[in-house]
Amino acid sequence: MNAFKNRDDYLASETSLSADGNPPILKMAEREDWTMFRSVDGLQQKAGVPAAQLRRLVLKELADNALDAGGKVDVGLTPGDPDRFFVKDDGPGLDGTPEEIAELFSIARPMRSTKLLRLPQRGALGNGLRVVAGAVLASEGSLVVITRNRRIVLRPEADGSTTVVKVTAAKLPHGTRIEIGFGPALPCDPNPFEWAQAAAAAAHDGAVYEGRSSPFWYDAPQFHELILAYGSQPLRSLIAQLDGCSGGKAGGIVAAAGLDRMACERVTRKQAKTLLIIAREHARPVNPERLGAVGRGAFDQCWYAIERSTANLGSTEPKAEVPFVVEAWAHKINDKGDPTLTMMVNRTPVTGEIDIYRNANKDLVVHGCGVRHFFEGAPTKGAYGIVVNITTPYCPITSDGKAPNLEPFVEEIGAVIVRATKKAQRAAPKDGRVSQKDIVFEHLNAAIASASGDGEYRFNERQIFYQLRPIVLEKTGQPLLIGNFKAILTDYENETGEIDGMYREPRGSIYHPYRHETFPLGTLMVEDYERPIWTFNKFVYIEKEGFSEALKESGWPERHDCALMSSKGFTTRAVKDLVDKLAEHDEPVTVFCVHDADAYGTMIYQTFQEETKARDARKIKIINLGLEPEEAIDMGLPVEDVEEKDRRKAVADYVPDEWAEWLQTKRVELNAMTTPEFVAWLDDKMADYDKLIPPSAVLDAELDERVETRIRAALTEQILREAGFEERVAAAVAAVEKPDAAALEKGVKRLFKRQPDAEWRDHIKAIAEAAEARFRKTGSAP
Repeated sequence: MNAFKNRDDYLASETSLSADGNPPILKMAEREDWTMFRSVDGLQQKAGVPAAQLRRLVLKELADNALDAGGKVDVGLTPGDPDRFFVKDDGPGLDGTPEEIAELFSIARPMRSTKLLRLPQRGALGNGLRVVAGAVLASEGSLVVITRNRRIVLRPEADGSTTVVKVTAAKLPHGTRIEIGFGPALPCDPNPFEWAQAAAAAAHDGAVYEGRSSPFWYDAPQFHELILAYGSQPLRSLIAQLDGCSGGKAGGIVAAAGLDRMACERVTRKQAKTLLIIAREHARPVNPERLGAVGRGAFDQCWYAIERSTANLGSTEPKAEVPFVVEAWAHKINDKGDPTLTMMVNRTPVTGEIDIYRNANKDLVVHGCGVRHFFEGAPTKGAYGIVVNITTPYCPITSDGKAPNLEPFVEEIGAVIVRATKKAQRAAPKDGRVSQKDIVFEHLNAAIASASGDGEYRFNERQIFYQLRPIVLEKTGQPLLIGNFKAILTDYENETGEIDGMYREPRGSIYHPYRHETFPLGTLMVEDYERPIWTFNKFVYIEKEGFSEALKESGWPERHDCALMSSKGFTTRAVKDLVDKLAEHDEPVTVFCVHDADAYGTMIYQTFQEETKARDARKIKIINLGLEPEEAIDMGLPVEDVEEKDRRKAVADYVPDEWAEWLQTKRVELNAMTTPEFVAWLDDKMADYDKLIPPSAVLDAELDERVETRIRAALTEQILREAGFEERVAAAVAAVEKPDAAALEKGVKRLFKRQPDAEWRDHIKAIAEAAEARFRKTGSAP
């Protein structure tokens, strides 16, 4: 037996005969990664799909690139040849010479490092065009690129390059058309356009993320990999591409990490971790809402559901905080058969195998791509066509073929599938007599699409009502009343979740202490709500709107550092959303509820705190201040008799049995107290809760800012006074040549002709800006 000190000794031994005269040992074979693209077997491994799906994968990759170029994308067969396909877009066309375009289709071309910069966009590894070229090479097919009035015939070569065979003139000044032919080595596909068409359907609807990659989207090891991928480029130039780190901040971040003037390739893993922590201090986590969404209108005649969340991913701290949006579209095909699932990530179908079926309990099961979960609550029979899309800056992948690991998103996937299929089941045609509720459910999706402009605009419930009212009248012969419609809508949302994009009119108000700000409390307001920092540490909800004004006038919110919320009766969705938003804020807050001493009032508190079918429970404990029946009686407040009805009044679970019985026939209103009594009662309730004192760092920062602001103002005033600033301004303004009133009026009219949505002040502003520009340039105003 021979022993070798190292690999070189072993390789050298292969070229000589062994001691006994036997033939030399065969030399150990070596091959580069790209050579796997030269055969169908290797291409299946690198692409992550079986040979029978390679055609649809290639067309999807071409469609994805075309969709990235913007505009409309067409895919189809070249006339007269069932093995020759085309993908065409109306984008700007491909830059570069024919040889540079050929390089894009080289199987030996390195994967682009920009794919490591995490963004909610199509693509994961930069393998797409290598798969296209590999399919042509492995099947002895053909490849033509037509762009910018040139028809370029290409031939991928076994050495990894792609050769320009021929260039001729073509009539295509805009966009790009790629024609690809597959040889017999690639099996025929009964539906080769399925993935490309799904990508095209989801491409341009809804809103997309316009921001930069966030440092919160990486864990430490992956951030190090991102840095190393940029090789000899300056570290500062990479950091400047991150959200919150652009401009001069990039230099400060790099310097703070002790890495000034360093090239990316020299950064160690420990240094990368320090750099990531510092970069996060300059950025804010990206809310999932900022990622946008495809929207309900992408797939016609389908019912829609959406969920948003954030996943913590990675192997070490600090872990990646990855926001994501999961959407589902479903339609019922028939009452028998199995459901089908098209899974997409960032608006393009995944290539990993994934299936959906029912288990023995008739629950829907999703199996594949890291998921094997069943989801209760979906319809237990019937065939449904389901499409799911995940929008996220990072989806873990398990192979070169971009097979995703969907396990981090599984709960939200299940939630949207259940809700979308339940909506589809409700809307499916039924035998026998139909009710107004059946008609509303059947046509609700179309009404929402109409009211929202196919998901482009927000809408309110009355807009849907007016869309559905004539349909219900025609189908049932009975008018749809707004009260019944709202009840139907509530039933629908309780069963399937809230309707995305619909807002409710304000039904209450919110008041901030010290700022003396009062806002109408509605869903749109809550979405944009920004809590004023270190202004209050309590929030009280009162079911009576009238008491808020009395409390504001008495200075009660300021005495207790307490914001006020009020609405009529039960807490609205906006109130609950606002409380959930406060619970997620960095500053602590205590939330209280005040209500009448009646059955209805106890349920106001209970439904405020607890989970309903439409939404989860509050994320913070709400303190019930009452009024409770026992204390109302102790206070000597007048008791009212309530008419006892056949149906028992609902009473909250926290109420003792004897008082639950009392509330069936008795009540005491908050209004039974005078204003002085109410204020004193509420003061007593708050006696155990301290006023707000922020942390010492906040106190120090506030003092520094206030001192600097006042000194700056005083010093600015002194400098301007000594320089004769006001006199110089007056002289410069007096020297400005201004048009007279008649000329101004003519200018405004011309503006309106050019720009109908302009305001007359826009013309005045333009003249003033021109005067400023002349002054900056010449030092004089004329």
